[in-house]
Amino acid sequence: MRILQVTALLVFMAPFVCTGQTEDADTTTKTATPDQSQEDIRTIHIYGINQMKYVVKTSPEAGKTGDEVKASDGNKYLLLENIEVSAGQKIRIRLTTVGELPASSMSHNWILLKSGVKPSDFASSAIQAKDRDYIPEGQEEAILAHTGLAGGGETVEVTFTAPEKKGSYDYLCTFPGHFQGGMKGKLIVN
Repeated sequence: MRILQVTALLVFMAPFVCTGQTEDADTTTKTATPDQSQEDIRTIHIYGINQMKYVVKTSPEAGKTGDEVKASDGNKYLLLENIEVSAGQKIRIRLTTVGELPASSMSHNWILLKSGVKPSDFASSAIQAKDRDYIPEGQEEAILAHTGLAGGGETVEVTFTAPEKKGSYDYLCTFPGHFQGGMKGKLIVN
């Protein structure tokens, strides 16, 4: 009798489980692949190269790029100077490190700072934070969003909501010497 009850329950629940619908007709839940569930997130794929620069393969639809640079992989990229976003827009930064150097010698991250935080001071503090992926202890509140470190061939990403306050926000790589080498830019919120 118990088996019959369980079977009847499963037969009754199958249409709801398979379609993602609950008994409440106004509520549907989709189990989607990552790409489907995050369609409304703007993804910007940037690359970190051995020349200590953020670059892109093609100019993003909104942002400023500079000179063409050739990376150690032999490909040509455009220097990324800034990224323009709308206030409150969902953004995904996907960072890939191009190169074959060991991660201890050449890694990159992407850190977005709050308005008013001086990037040179933040980068100077980060040098001492190797065991924290170059994120200085006690300064987490200065960060709006950040990736982890990516060594050669690795990709890291962060998804965040752009600030509601329009303005300019600095981003940088805190691996030692990279900010000073020019691995920085501005997130422009319109």
